[in-house]
Amino acid sequence: DRTLMATGVIIQIPRNTLALLMVAQVAVVVPLAAHISLWIVGVCLFCGFWRTQVYRGRWGYPPSWVKTLLVIASFVGIAASGYRSFTLEAATSLLVLAFALKLVEMKTRRDAYLVIYLSYFLVATAFLFNQTIALAAYELVAVFVVTAALVGLNQLQSRVRPLASLWTASALVLQAIPLTLVLFMLFPRIGPLWSIPMPSASATGLSDRLTPGDVASLSKSDELAFRAVFEGAPPLQRDMYWRGLTYSDFAYGTWAVGEPLPGRPKSASGTAAVTYEIFLEPTQSRWLYSLDVPVDYGPRMELLGDHRLLNREPVLSVLRYAVHSDPDRVLDKQLDPEIFTRETVLPPGDNPRIREYATDLLDRAGTPRNVIQLMLEEIRSKPYRYTLNPPRLPRLNSIDEFWFETQAGFCTHYAGAMVFALRSLGVPARVVGGYQGGEINPVTGHVVVRQYQAHAWVEVWFPEDGWVRYDPTAAVAPERVEDGLNAALSSDDLAALSLFTTARMSGEGTLRKLLDWADSVEYQWNLWVVGYDAVTQGSVLEDLLGGITPARIGMAIGIGGGVSLLLVCISLFWRRPTKRHPVQKILLHFCAHMAKRGYSRAPAETPDAYVERLCRIGNLESAEVRAELQRLYYDPNAAVSWQELGRLRAELRKIRFKLAFASHSTAS
Repeated sequence: DRTLMATGVIIQIPRNTLALLMVAQVAVVVPLAAHISLWIVGVCLFCGFWRTQVYRGRWGYPPSWVKTLLVIASFVGIAASGYRSFTLEAATSLLVLAFALKLVEMKTRRDAYLVIYLSYFLVATAFLFNQTIALAAYELVAVFVVTAALVGLNQLQSRVRPLASLWTASALVLQAIPLTLVLFMLFPRIGPLWSIPMPSASATGLSDRLTPGDVASLSKSDELAFRAVFEGAPPLQRDMYWRGLTYSDFAYGTWAVGEPLPGRPKSASGTAAVTYEIFLEPTQSRWLYSLDVPVDYGPRMELLGDHRLLNREPVLSVLRYAVHSDPDRVLDKQLDPEIFTRETVLPPGDNPRIREYATDLLDRAGTPRNVIQLMLEEIRSKPYRYTLNPPRLPRLNSIDEFWFETQAGFCTHYAGAMVFALRSLGVPARVVGGYQGGEINPVTGHVVVRQYQAHAWVEVWFPEDGWVRYDPTAAVAPERVEDGLNAALSSDDLAALSLFTTARMSGEGTLRKLLDWADSVEYQWNLWVVGYDAVTQGSVLEDLLGGITPARIGMAIGIGGGVSLLLVCISLFWRRPTKRHPVQKILLHFCAHMAKRGYSRAPAETPDAYVERLCRIGNLESAEVRAELQRLYYDPNAAVSWQELGRLRAELRKIRFKLAFASHSTAS
């Protein structure tokens, strides 16, 4: 009947398998919900409800014209969702919609297989957005659920049980892990064979445009910026200035990164060189962070003329790179005239009061160096405040308003005011943005730098001395540079930070130790999984094999794969003893004894027929014992008491004794 088939009454996927498929749909879509439009999540929920109603026989499958409209509406909805182009989010949205709509029209096992394969693909898609250990653990559970649905689909409908399917799926996934680890460790790293659209999320961290309130807002975020691992002891807190961007252009209260200067070649490290590795979180931008002055770095990086590192491509996932920095290196003893002009230019007419103030300081101090010292002394002596919540400033004459009126601000306010004053005197100066300091994780010893440690400072150029760093924040809040951000903030500013940050949890409490341990686990994950690139793999294989050759790599893959497959074979063929039913144990024991007496049970003989034959030989009444045996043996759900087992054992013992006596009499 086509009507019944259309409503899904005749052709049914096993109920428990369908339930696992519905759970799998939720499990694989949840990690992607943050990257797709909210209405798509609603479509997925509605499709799941529709499929449930189809199974219950209350709704029918969508006809062809409805499916066509749904597909067209999906494309129109994606186009109207605000995606700028065919990005990864747009592609993922289409994939999720196709997955949900396929679930609605799923009728046959072939359709169910397609839904399962799409589920695996969505699990892999989630790692294009995020590669944290938490996501990996979650997706492993999701793989268990999807595989359980696959297992249930290949079982008889009467034998599909969700817990049993999950148990079998877990065993299959765990058996695949050893071979997966071998391939991950040993298989050569190759470049991608095709490109995919990358996430279109906005850049995180510092921006190429800097207004006085930007870094203050960023400093309220506890998100991770990067981790650093040093060879030997890390530098002191006051020496960790992580350079990211240099801001040379100023207009209407905003500092901006200037045009890139010509790149600089690598140079030899000095005796005071510092060697470290950085694990940079995704920023969607190309700039990197390093201590001054980078002299050696990766092949896919470039050192620009303003001494900042630039990656070849935007950082879209955790990036691991090594840097050698020489803190004693002098930056630009001679300054190119074009750069000199760029680092002294100011917009005409803006901030006239601080221009006049700087001229007066120069008349009193005599040299630009003394002007800087006088400004620092004034910051220390006058009621300037360091705060995350500075007053709003106008776009025009913003520095005058800050320096002479509000006198409350964050690092950007002080750095920008000093640079503007020096430029008004014709002294090359610029604002440098990055991070200052870091928290040392006591578990592994690596340095953790978070967004609330974003910082801005001043670089001033002097003949023969090159670019020299000055930090006005050290004058208004020296504890910020010496001891970290939490030491410089008021109780109100600290309350603006997230509760679960080390800036708010000083000391050695249990929660602080737990956060340190969790960070150390994430660091190890980035070190050995996310950051396991071709360079790291080469180093590991060098240590394992003593030299990298195609023959040795092939041998290692063969041995590792062979051992993994051997473990799988052992797990497949090794079985625990089967737990038998008590009645079955009694019957087997009885059959073994009777076989010794010459009364073996025939291969095709049922227990009932076997007992009847023995009773006939021994001239015994068989009705009672056969009835008891049938009731206890053939009904697996029957409750068996010790008294009933005792009666059955006694009846079978009578048969044994009768036949044993008969055999003895015959022998005599």
